[in-house]
Amino acid sequence: MTFASVKQILIMIALTCLGLYALDYWKNPQLWHLRQGARVSPEGGPRLTLWMNHLCCTGCLDDVRKALAGMPGVDLEKATGPKELLTQAAANMQNATLPDYGNVVSLPISDLDKLDLVAVDRTLREKGFVAGRLELSGIPHFRLEAELDHLCCGMCDRSISERMSFLKARGQGGQLKWIESVSVEHGKKTVVAYARFLEAGKTDDIGEFLSGLNYLGFEPHSLRIATGENMQHPPPAPVGLSGTGTTGPGD
Repeated sequence: MTFASVKQILIMIALTCLGLYALDYWKNPQLWHLRQGARVSPEGGPRLTLWMNHLCCTGCLDDVRKALAGMPGVDLEKATGPKELLTQAAANMQNATLPDYGNVVSLPISDLDKLDLVAVDRTLREKGFVAGRLELSGIPHFRLEAELDHLCCGMCDRSISERMSFLKARGQGGQLKWIESVSVEHGKKTVVAYARFLEAGKTDDIGEFLSGLNYLGFEPHSLRIATGENMQHPPPAPVGLSGTGTTGPGD
C-alpha cells in the first residue's frame, strides 16, 4: 500500500480550502462584500427604473412625469427618460406602427425610507399606465418589507411561505431567483423578502415579488426597501407556535 506524501497532502488541503472558499463566495457573496466594506454601490446611488410597455411619445412621458410628481423618495427632477422619443405631434402623423412601444424611465432614489413601491405602482395605474418591471439597482444588499391588511391566521402565513417557494422553483425565466429567503412576521402583518447580493450593473425586478403576492391572493398596502447593519435572516420558527413561517435560503 502506498501512502500520500506530505507534499501531496498539503496540495490536497490547499485545493480543498480554495474549493470551499469559492463555494462560500458563490453561495454568500454579500458576506464577502460586506467584509470588504462595500456598502455603497459605485453606480452613483440607488435607482428605480420603470420599464413601461407603452411609452411611445413625449405625450406618454409627460403623463408619466405628472403621475409621479410629488412621489416621496424619488428625485423626479433628475429622472432620465428615453434619449430618442417621438414628439406627440410626430406620433399623431405616424402611419406605421412602431417596432417597440416600450421604454424606460430611470428615477434616482433620494430617500429609501420614504419610497413606497406600491404607491408608485398604484399612482401609475390610476393615470392609465402599468410598469411592466420595477427594476432596482445600486443597492448591494437589501430586503423588501410588504405590509398586508389581511394576514389572519397561521394558514395565511404558511400559504405565503410555501407557495412563494413554489413560485421560485417553477420560475421559467428566472423569476424570483434573486430572492434568497422569505419570512412572515405575523404580529406586524409583514412579509419580508431578503434579496441576494446585487452586483454593480445588475438589477432586480421588484415587480416580480409584488406580482407574486398578488398571484397568491394578497394585496400589500405598502412595499418598502430596507437596508442596515443587521441583515441577518430570522431563524425559522414553528408556525403552529409563533404564527411565523420562513423559507430557507436557496428554496
